[in-house]
Amino acid sequence: DEHRLQQVVGNLLANARTHTPPGTRVTVRLAPVGGDWAELSVADDGPGVSEALQDEVFERFARADPGRARTAGGTGLGLAIVRAVIAAHGGTVTLASVPGDTAFHTRLPLLAAAPGPD
Repeated sequence: DEHRLQQVVGNLLANARTHTPPGTRVTVRLAPVGGDWAELSVADDGPGVSEALQDEVFERFARADPGRARTAGGTGLGLAIVRAVIAAHGGTVTLASVPGDTAFHTRLPLLAAAPGPD
């Protein structure tokens, strides 16, 4: 589902843009893992996700700063959508975060190549 997978990448990048200060480096990587999986990682060197929020960051309406106006922050649905789309494709998404090193890792199964014409 190309559209939904584009939405995953867009949501992860929007999350980095919204929750890190100017000058933060954001890195996107896509690589094979094992023989049957691909991993998409979006990492940054920003301030990190607080430990208190890490357990609920993928829940609907979770927000880093609940007092923030929706126009500046968002609805808190982006990472919940990421988790739902990745799960629907048979994959997983995880977060690893400490100040200066935050990474969202998504793993998806690779599709078997379709047989070519004889």
